[in-house]
Amino acid sequence: MTQRKRTLTSALLGGLLLAPATGQTAQPVEALMAAMELDMGQVVTSSIQSGLDPNMLDVRSSLGVVSPYNAPTFAVLSTGDVNNITAQMDHDYPDSGIPDSSVGDRAFISFDIEVPQYANSFSFNFNFLSREYPEWVGSSYNDTFEVHLDSAAYQGQIVFDAFGNPVTVNNALFSVTNPAQLTGTGFDADGGTGWVTTIAPCQGGEIMSIEFEIYDVADGVWDSAVMLDNFQFSEDEPPVDGPWTGDDTPDVPLEVGFISPKEGDIAGGYQVLIHGSGFDNTVSVVVDGQTLPPANVTVGTGGETLIVEEWPAATAEGAVDIALRKGLEEVVLGEGFSYWDFSGGSMPPRITSVQPSEANPAGGTDLRIRGTGFVQGASVEFISYDAEGAELRVPATEGLLFIELEDGVQEIEVVTPAHDADGDGNLDSGWTDLVVTNPSGVATDPGYPYLFTGDAAIPVNPGDQTGRNGGCSVLASQDQASLAILLGMLALALRSRREGVLR
Repeated sequence: MTQRKRTLTSALLGGLLLAPATGQTAQPVEALMAAMELDMGQVVTSSIQSGLDPNMLDVRSSLGVVSPYNAPTFAVLSTGDVNNITAQMDHDYPDSGIPDSSVGDRAFISFDIEVPQYANSFSFNFNFLSREYPEWVGSSYNDTFEVHLDSAAYQGQIVFDAFGNPVTVNNALFSVTNPAQLTGTGFDADGGTGWVTTIAPCQGGEIMSIEFEIYDVADGVWDSAVMLDNFQFSEDEPPVDGPWTGDDTPDVPLEVGFISPKEGDIAGGYQVLIHGSGFDNTVSVVVDGQTLPPANVTVGTGGETLIVEEWPAATAEGAVDIALRKGLEEVVLGEGFSYWDFSGGSMPPRITSVQPSEANPAGGTDLRIRGTGFVQGASVEFISYDAEGAELRVPATEGLLFIELEDGVQEIEVVTPAHDADGDGNLDSGWTDLVVTNPSGVATDPGYPYLFTGDAAIPVNPGDQTGRNGGCSVLASQDQASLAILLGMLALALRSRREGVLR
């Protein structure tokens, strides 16, 4: 767009801005404040004021891909008509009533509020969006968001970046310009700050005044909007340098612990959890250079989990980097996720748990081996080493069942063999490597450490040991299991009948 900014020359009495517009009731303003999580019981209601026009204020549960910082809703203030935001239509109010022609359309909420006795600070979150970007970056004619505080602890404007700049497109906080993070907001080709946090001082027991406002500078042609949410009082001391605004509270840095699962099919489409701390709705997830749509990422309770519902696909197997970004912070997990082609059977099986955790060397213990990447027909072996370091592989003696569980997890049930670690014909206690090998030849690497010990109970009905040298392939199906149950019931019936005849 090349349209030049124009200066508004029309002006009416400035007092018109000190009261709600004609026809506007107090209820919408109270709804805006409630959407910001303000405790209306603490608000001195006689001081509630709003902006120039009711259509410049609204309560929303979302704006395109942007969700509330603290669900379910947030308040919106706009320099234009909020009904036209997502349609990317600007709205000018030429009869703004502003005597100073350097200021155009203006919307604001101001109120007095009683500060709880325990409070030393308060905070809120905002997300400023502007269609001034990128055409008017560097210009002084930019829409501006300000918050003015009158408290015994501080008086003045309290939202600005680390360099003291007001919140405009020239602000260092104005960093969200990726269209994927703005889809459906009405600012898709423009930019914003993302959700940021402001913390300011207050004094317990006082009645402080605060005003949130957004206004055009010099014109009303190019609109901006600000979302407001999560107003909270706290007993925490404010930052020592006074009011502070940033990508998050300084107490909660962005940290990543681990990803679960750490590998998956190249086709993508499954759920992946990212565990850590300091997560919020401003965090973006980047997989192998691809920024995931914010709509696919949900913040878990306490900001300790990011839930990615549709993990992206890959074009080839291999490990990729995962990056998390929040404002100016970035954490990178080098090769944090591995892709495999499940259709080609190339993913190595992974054992995650074995129950019971130990077995008697006599054998015959039913094992439940749970993990991922198991394929029907996989074999199970126990690997030991003799005194000279030679490898001895002992297959499980009996295949029971292969089960597909939820979320890509499988379970193999087998019976342990007698454990002769050195091949001398005697039963031995000690650790072995439990290995699952798929029909393709891809095996668990490393093996799962498993303990044979004489302290473990000997099964009452140990499994058949006759197949020890013949190996075991997990081929049993649900039909085979049902047949085994049916044969057992038949044997029990024959036994009952025989005992009846003997009596």
